[in-house]
Amino acid sequence: TSSTPGEGKSTSALGLAIVLARLGHRTLLIDGDMRSPSVHEELELSNKKGLSNYLSGQESLEGLLQETATQEGLIIMPAGPPPPNPAELFSGKGLKRLLAEAGQNFDYVIFDGPPVLGLADAPLISSSAEATIFVVEARSTKMRTAERAVRRLQATQAFVIGTVLTKFDPRYASSNYGEYYGYGYGQNKAEA
Repeated sequence: TSSTPGEGKSTSALGLAIVLARLGHRTLLIDGDMRSPSVHEELELSNKKGLSNYLSGQESLEGLLQETATQEGLIIMPAGPPPPNPAELFSGKGLKRLLAEAGQNFDYVIFDGPPVLGLADAPLISSSAEATIFVVEARSTKMRTAERAVRRLQATQAFVIGTVLTKFDPRYASSNYGEYYGYGYGQNKAEA
């Protein structure tokens, strides 16, 4: 999850899921952002059925899973049709049942969660998950906003194990970070 929309949660979740699948782990990626789903679009999959169907008791897990054409071992559960109140679905017994059932069938289950601030969805998901990774967008996410979001997660007993910095551009880093790593390849030292 992250503080606000657009910080790179979906890209980070998909990247992590692909790496785990490439390492030979059977991996399930669930699009948990039922208000603004995007995983199905990125992978060109159907979103007619998904997480909302499972949490509302309409479908079984097996009927909602889709294989990807791009990565063997990576299975996707799209968000499904948008429900009137996603937080209500996340607060029911369905989420814990889903995590238990998926945990028996997959080596890793990754939720692409919604943002924390302004919604109850992400804290509900994070409090049920074994661990949460917090995404921060470089040069955009304000420290105070990120701190508020992490405190909100911690208040729900979420176990935040780390942070992923997205959209980092070393040209804007303090110190001579870019020169240190050789950005300026193909130029002589004076031009770099």
